[in-house]
Amino acid sequence: MKTIVGIQHRSFFPWLLMGPTLAILLAVGLFPFGYSLYLASTNIVLSKPYLPRVFMGLQQYQDLVTDPDFLNSLKITATFTISAVFVEFWAGLGLALLFKRTIVGKSVYRLGILIPMVIPPVVVGLIWKYLLYPHSGLVTYFTTQVAAIFGLPPVPFLSSPQTALATLIFVDVWQWTPFMFLILHAGLSSLPNEPYEAADIDGASRFRVFRTITLPLLKQSILIALIIRTMDAFRTYDTIAILTQGGPGNATQTFNVWLTNLGFIAFDASRAAALSLIMFVIILVMSFVFIQIFTKTDPLLER
Repeated sequence: MKTIVGIQHRSFFPWLLMGPTLAILLAVGLFPFGYSLYLASTNIVLSKPYLPRVFMGLQQYQDLVTDPDFLNSLKITATFTISAVFVEFWAGLGLALLFKRTIVGKSVYRLGILIPMVIPPVVVGLIWKYLLYPHSGLVTYFTTQVAAIFGLPPVPFLSSPQTALATLIFVDVWQWTPFMFLILHAGLSSLPNEPYEAADIDGASRFRVFRTITLPLLKQSILIALIIRTMDAFRTYDTIAILTQGGPGNATQTFNVWLTNLGFIAFDASRAAALSLIMFVIILVMSFVFIQIFTKTDPLLER
């Protein structure tokens, strides 16, 4: 009894050990967040320090939402995020199911699939920029030769508003499908064999096994993969900045590209802070929706 009382009196000791880490996390997370709230409620423009600081309340958010660039960036960001994550998920799931079978040289193929994921996004952007360079890029050259055979004009991968966004989605799929594959492959490898053995005895078809056994058991891995990948795709900046810089025109101007233009080109710190907070709220809502969809049908995730 004395020992238990003593431990209760020393309950502050774990907090003492975690104190330095918590202080650092608060310093690098809470302070910038609070300062962003302050910036978003004022009219600070770094290139115009002579302007008097005025409290604007929610006016910055209202101005952003009514700006035509906001709807354009929202549409482009949503198209990019939904399209990329959709293709990456099904491609990653297909590869994971394929690698569940016995394949000669599986480890070598797996290593080759994972290589794009470990390449820094800046390097990925530079690689594809040179591959898609007009006239002299390797991909551009071969596609031009193939198009000429059928009497078609060359494909303007990055120089046309009609193809630039699709090209960016393809590059993102090329780089991040391995991430989906890695998580889903790990999830498939951890599934129990008993349900599959029972289904095999019952004579269930492969599609029915996939729909009624594999997908329900894989929901936790799917949830993790979709949340992480959706947030990353929503915040993609490096490859877009290198390949198109938001162009041609504003055909590929996502939220992150517009945010950078506001903060580091127009030096409008207040509008940039307000836009970053709007992006934060959108990501929170998306994560909440994903969690609600999956927990509604899986009681294990509710615990």
